[in-house]
Amino acid sequence: MWNDSGFISNHAPIHYLCKMKLYRFILFAFIFFSLSLSAQQRFVAGLKAGVSTSQVAGDTYSGYNKAGFAGGASVTGNFSEKWTGQFEIMYIQKGSQHNGNPDKGDYNYYFLKLNYIEVPLLLQYHQGKFTYEAGPGIGFLIGEQEFFNFQDLTGLNPFNKTELAVNLGINYTIYKNLGISWRFSHSLTAIRPHASGASRWYNPGQMNNLLAFTLTYRFGGSNAE
Repeated sequence: MWNDSGFISNHAPIHYLCKMKLYRFILFAFIFFSLSLSAQQRFVAGLKAGVSTSQVAGDTYSGYNKAGFAGGASVTGNFSEKWTGQFEIMYIQKGSQHNGNPDKGDYNYYFLKLNYIEVPLLLQYHQGKFTYEAGPGIGFLIGEQEFFNFQDLTGLNPFNKTELAVNLGINYTIYKNLGISWRFSHSLTAIRPHASGASRWYNPGQMNNLLAFTLTYRFGGSNAE
């Protein structure tokens, strides 16, 4: 993998190079956010928990039919009165589910559960009780289960251990430190190749597609009342 000169050879596996880029990203994100907090000398910690609904683009099954858990902790730093940055560590369950429809001759059952530790880095804009957010995130796969017609397929077509995604969200303050959050997340990198092996730059493989709804609580300071 490494040649005698200390550089990566041209034959290094692509997935190894991708992992290096992802690790550099999370290191950069952590350093950037830490420096921002140090400069502002003000930050607020928070917790969130709720449900996720997800599907996998490219698995031939459509619909946000797979329910799961989404929850974790956050640290928010103020850049200005309207702008903040938020660093999170989340446990999120993603995947896909298809129950079939016997009335239409569909007797297939499919279930996929992917458990991730995800680290989003978000830029937020505040407007009254609403907060709008966007930013990238890295997910680390820590567990998977896959079944087709109740046959265990787990591990037969393994998933990539890391995922780069983009996040868009809206938060609403219910009262003081308590709020609700809606977030959309979509993979930027494939979670595994298509079953056919086909790959294009715009469609490299299967992708996670998720909606998360969480209840949020912030310690210390408060949101707009």
